[in-house]
Amino acid sequence: METHEQIARKLKENGNNCSSSLHAAFKDDLHLTGDFPAPRSIEGKCGALITAQQILKDTGHENQIEAFEKEFERRFHYTKCLDLMTHERRCGDYVGESAAMLDEILS
Repeated sequence: METHEQIARKLKENGNNCSSSLHAAFKDDLHLTGDFPAPRSIEGKCGALITAQQILKDTGHENQIEAFEKEFERRFHYTKCLDLMTHERRCGDYVGESAAMLDEILS
């Protein structure tokens, strides 16, 4: 069985944006409904970050939202999409690692 990280990375590689890739990777297992945030729609932040925060909110883990953002910034040095895009990593890396970080919190 594929992990959420693997699913999210594949979805991103297949042309989905970062937000939809992360949301779709968790949608069925977490029974997520509703819309997900558009990339960069909140202060220019990475779509993987803001979607992960939305998933935390939707699953009753609001108390983890700030910690998730701090850990994301610790790992990647930035939270804004434009800043992240200037480094060696690709969007799929941020999406995949965000999925793995979510799994750590949700398990």
